Amino acid sequence: MYYRARWENGCLRLLSNQGPELTDGELVTVSIDRDRSGKSHRHQFAWIKDAWASLPEAVMHMPWAETPEALRKHALIATGFSQVYTLDCGANATARRVKEALLAAEVKAHGYALGQVQGPVVRVWTPESQSVRAMGGDRFKESKNAILDWVSAQIGVAPEDLGKQAA
Repeated sequence: MYYRARWENGCLRLLSNQGPELTDGELVTVSIDRDRSGKSHRHQFAWIKDAWASLPEAVMHMPWAETPEALRKHALIATGFSQVYTLDCGANATARRVKEALLAAEVKAHGYALGQVQGPVVRVWTPESQSVRAMGGDRFKESKNAILDWVSAQIGVAPEDLGKQAA
């Protein structure tokens, strides 16, 4: 369970009308994950846009290079910031049909998805959401650094240089 909270007057107050299902007096552990700054969030989107505009010809026609958003979401999947599910469809032909249907649904839901068929098995990857609500500050920082490294490798630039360009 994840809940957003605010520290006020010496008390940690949940920012939700519906609290966790706890019994009176139950002891729980709270992990503090500070929100990320808007500046960091905007910085990531700025360098992604710069990187997308600088894609070399060898990769600019890849499906993940269509838009800055597709590049970001593909990088999230490529660096492990994704959900993956696996289905055994029993036969290769069935798996191929299921893959197409699942990809269409996941692209509609997430804006981007990858699918793979290996024999009768389908795997589908969707990127983790980087929205403030879905991803806390620490996880956002990890994902931002991971995709910075991956995108930098695609355009042949040092991660530090790409990050500085948009700063």
